[in-house]
Amino acid sequence: MSHHYSGPDYGFPHGDARLDLTDLYAFPKPGDASKSILIMNVHPSVGVNPPEPTTDEPFATNAIYELKIDTDGDLVTDIAYRVRFSPFEGGAQTATLRRVEGAEAAGTGDGGETIIKAAPVSMGPESRVTQGGDYSFFAGWRSDPFFFDTMGALNNFQFTGDDFFAEKDVCSIVPYARMMSGEARFRMVLTMV
Repeated sequence: MSHHYSGPDYGFPHGDARLDLTDLYAFPKPGDASKSILIMNVHPSVGVNPPEPTTDEPFATNAIYELKIDTDGDLVTDIAYRVRFSPFEGGAQTATLRRVEGAEAAGTGDGGETIIKAAPVSMGPESRVTQGGDYSFFAGWRSDPFFFDTMGALNNFQFTGDDFFAEKDVCSIVPYARMMSGEARFRMVLTMV
């Protein structure tokens, strides 16, 4: 799934790039099929309207970033991973990862079992991965994997062949978790608090 930029004139939700959900990836961990890797990309580093860099603050503190998983095919969330971020201070930010199961997972909120607390957000090329029991967690800036000729699309589909995202970044949220049994369907949700 990929969905860069939302709404009319490619504006960000609530005018905040940190609230823009761009990509969702879910796949088995290479070399260990008992684990799944879930990736939620948010916050493009550059906007289209206006065409300028977005904020250096990676994640919004007034949002809950959620990965929701349906493990039995009934289209109701069975497991949710919820991530909240600390205020961005002194060029740094941390994350708390929670896991919620059952009926509570289908709703929204800040509850759940804390899996990882105060995980550092990667602000540069170094991947800062935090371990917590059977979980690993990463959050931070990464190269945008999306390819699209944005200016060509905006010019009545007169494509130029230029990749607007070639030197752009997004913020990734990556929990590595034990594989869920059965067929799994994933979706990402962003809730304002």
